[in-house]
Amino acid sequence: MPNEPPTVQVRFTDDFLRQVRALAKRYRQIQADIQPVIQQLEAGNIPGDRISGAGYTV
Repeated sequence: MPNEPPTVQVRFTDDFLRQVRALAKRYRQIQADIQPVIQQLEAGNIPGDRISGAGYTV
């Protein structure tokens, strides 16, 4: 369907998962804290502020 945005699949690196697991020992709610960001990425949104003059696009 032409009106639907492309589906984005969020994949985690091994290093990210290791760090989240380590942080989860101190911060029990870390998965609930990062879940909204993951959902934004999957919806195709790019969270954060745009920096003017930065011509680097990912």
